[in-house]
Amino acid sequence: MSIKVKAFQDKRKDSNNLWYFRAIHPSTINRDTLADRIQANCTVKRSDVLAVLTELVEVMNYELSNGNKVLLDGFGYFYIGVKSIGSIEKEDLDIEQNIQGFRCGFLPTGTRDTATGITSRTFCSGLKAQRYDA
Repeated sequence: MSIKVKAFQDKRKDSNNLWYFRAIHPSTINRDTLADRIQANCTVKRSDVLAVLTELVEVMNYELSNGNKVLLDGFGYFYIGVKSIGSIEKEDLDIEQNIQGFRCGFLPTGTRDTATGITSRTFCSGLKAQRYDA
């Protein structure tokens, strides 16, 4: 497994124009493709997989919009975060003025090595980088 990476230069103010690698995602896998792959790997029919994936999205949307975190065991946590503008005084904070929007966050589950303190995240173990210069 390899992740394609491409060089890019950060030209933002105060960035010193340093170069970095950025992950490149040449394609997107959609729900139908996931259903096909899941069907190929187990005894559940594609239509059943699609029904479950469709309902999962609806239920997660409901739970997240009610302020809950959603944990899919072995997968990770989904949660809603707030983008807001700071205020010098706590009393000056106003929901209408300071909240700019919301974002959905995801934190993959992982295992923590007690000796090193390093957490290995689901979906990130065993990866290697491959330069992408297209």
